Amino acid sequence: MSPRTKEQNEVIRSEKESLILDTALTLFAKNGFLATPVSLIAKEAGISKGLMYNYFKSKEELLYKIIIGKFELFMDFLKVNDINNVQKNEIINFIDGNLLLLKQDPDFYKLYFSLSFQPSVFALLEKDFMRILETIAATINNYYSTAGFENSFTKTRFLLAVFDGIGIHYIMDPIGFPLDETRNMIINLL
Repeated sequence: MSPRTKEQNEVIRSEKESLILDTALTLFAKNGFLATPVSLIAKEAGISKGLMYNYFKSKEELLYKIIIGKFELFMDFLKVNDINNVQKNEIINFIDGNLLLLKQDPDFYKLYFSLSFQPSVFALLEKDFMRILETIAATINNYYSTAGFENSFTKTRFLLAVFDGIGIHYIMDPIGFPLDETRNMIINLL
């Protein structure tokens, strides 16, 4: 049997890193960040604790990669052609992308919302999280301003708060929550 190629090693490394991130996300969402030891993440991922540290320096780095990685996905949904002339369809694409992510990855939202109430843990992410949130808010605010809405800042914050509320209610009741109807109500706010 010949040795693995560099490409094969990269694929294996990427798969193992994804496994660790997915396992950590599930456990953090279920048990909480502070109550989830690295040893449990390693055990559930089927690797040694030492090997896990070859991929991530700390549990905090794992958390950072999970949360900031997902929020960077949010940014992918918010592609605009002209930041000074944001179009309604661009905001709708952002809304639809986020609602799709909510359906596909409720564990992420469970973790995100739980971190919001743990200031010492949230502080680990605050700088980059706020940078992303400010970019999202500025883009939505530009839409409302350009479209001629009064109080664009307040409307922007209201829309972001509605998103949070939808996320909380959906993860509490994913079967009964009327996500599609709620989506249409959000669009009517635009």
